[in-house]
Amino acid sequence: MTNVKNKSLFILGIFLTVFIAACNKGGKTGLLIPNDAGLAIHVDLATLSSKLSWAEIRQTSWFTEAFNKSKDSLAKQLLNDPEISGIDPKGSLVLFLKRTASNGYVAIEGSLKDAAKFSRMIGETKDHIKVARDGDLNFAEIGDDEKSVIYFNDRLFVFIADASDLQGKVPGRYGNAFGRTEKYSLDSLKTFARNTFRLKGDQLLDSDKRFESLISDKADMHYWVNSGTLYGGMLSGVLSMMKFSTILDGNIGAGKVNFDNGKITMEGRNYYGKEMTDFIKKYSGKTISNETISHLPDGDVLGAFALNFPTQGLLDFIKLLGVDGFANAGLAKLGINPSDISKAVKGEYAFALSDITVSSTPAAITLDSGENISYDKDKTKFDFVFGTAVGDQAGFQKLIDVFNKEVKSQLPKTDSSNSEVKQKLDNKWFVVSNTQPGIDAFLAGNKKPAYAQSFNGHTFGGYINLQKIFRTVIANSKDTSYKKGLELSAAFWKNVTLYSDLKDGEASSKVAINLSDANTNALKQLNRYIDQVYQATPKKSYTEDFPMMEDTTVTPPAPPTVVPSN
Repeated sequence: MTNVKNKSLFILGIFLTVFIAACNKGGKTGLLIPNDAGLAIHVDLATLSSKLSWAEIRQTSWFTEAFNKSKDSLAKQLLNDPEISGIDPKGSLVLFLKRTASNGYVAIEGSLKDAAKFSRMIGETKDHIKVARDGDLNFAEIGDDEKSVIYFNDRLFVFIADASDLQGKVPGRYGNAFGRTEKYSLDSLKTFARNTFRLKGDQLLDSDKRFESLISDKADMHYWVNSGTLYGGMLSGVLSMMKFSTILDGNIGAGKVNFDNGKITMEGRNYYGKEMTDFIKKYSGKTISNETISHLPDGDVLGAFALNFPTQGLLDFIKLLGVDGFANAGLAKLGINPSDISKAVKGEYAFALSDITVSSTPAAITLDSGENISYDKDKTKFDFVFGTAVGDQAGFQKLIDVFNKEVKSQLPKTDSSNSEVKQKLDNKWFVVSNTQPGIDAFLAGNKKPAYAQSFNGHTFGGYINLQKIFRTVIANSKDTSYKKGLELSAAFWKNVTLYSDLKDGEASSKVAINLSDANTNALKQLNRYIDQVYQATPKKSYTEDFPMMEDTTVTPPAPPTVVPSN
């Protein structure tokens, strides 16, 4: 267990050291990522450091307290002078994950400015990590039970660790279809590290024009997820009985993250294999209209969304997955068929959650001993409205009748004050709400809610009022110990806006996390916010979760000689 902890601290140290170094200077390096990596994350440390300096981080209370309490002399040296790590502050940080059969490994790589200093830093840990030679590369083994390796030359370091438990993270997986997964041997990890240094040409992810285009679009961070190579061949249970590979094959998610003034923005694009591409092309083009938006409530809501996607498209997607037979059999038992649904439900949806309130009423329970214990019974009320556009009123009424007869009675009872929701159907909309006024206001329309104006013209649009969510939590919470932190959060965060579109066989999306201060860079604001929340949070939780680390340094012998690679 100690070795696992030491390795985790070493990995954390690599991340912190690279970031610390970058908070002083800027730049960019090349990326050694295999073309079949399941996950790749690229962090441009130069752009991040231009937005938040290490000096600003050092001024925070949490940093000062952690530094003063630390008994780790190596950590203190690195915090005082990041240059002693030997890591190039002008480089980027890259993390990638690669699967092979039922196993996998993770890699972290970065640029070096001084390989001798980097070697010395590795050797100065209390575990006496030895730096040796492997051909034209230097390497070190880390840990005893949980092995990992770090390879480096005079320009680059690559850290490799086993990630064979990846298959346990697959959605829908129960147990292991491959039997017991053996972890990679030390020799295998060494081979992966050496091979990373030898990548070139079409072996590199850069050979994919989509990835090349992604990285050329400057951003603070980039991500690349190849679902086919990450999860392909690992499906079991329910997913193995579906044509889930249709979704995974060729499914690549790529995007970028930026810390801008007053907001954090994330823009992404999804590429698909032939079947999914053809499917998306067939059902692209439908967008949210101002008429749909006009039915959403005015005022200050907690959250809202709108969607326009043909119902026939949803049915065809079920068919694409190969489970239409099960779905049709289930519908037949209810006395309906897919055409009833596609005819009745038009495919336009709108939802808003206006408020959440918790009320208490006195209650009591009687124990077997006859003793009565009084307590407050909480009831939660959700003020909401949901509407879906109607294609055929008579057909929709048939669906409602089936639901009320066959499904509603089977639903579990709840303590919510919304256990009896109201509904209304007319020739244009079917509306559900916790109040009749909510239904009437939705059907009346003719509103222009400011929060939803960005939905227009997109396939999907969403809005989350972070400020109101925090205020609602404060109003309904009985625990006052974290009230100050919640108040700080309510003052810091503003809202989230998001949208997604389907076009030309691809999906695109954008998310903006907006802050109350629209004029200051989000990274600088986050630095101050984290420090304020740290000061407001009861310190007991921190001391329990993060005890002081023991000194990890020793007085080392002369550092190993590092021979630069050719």
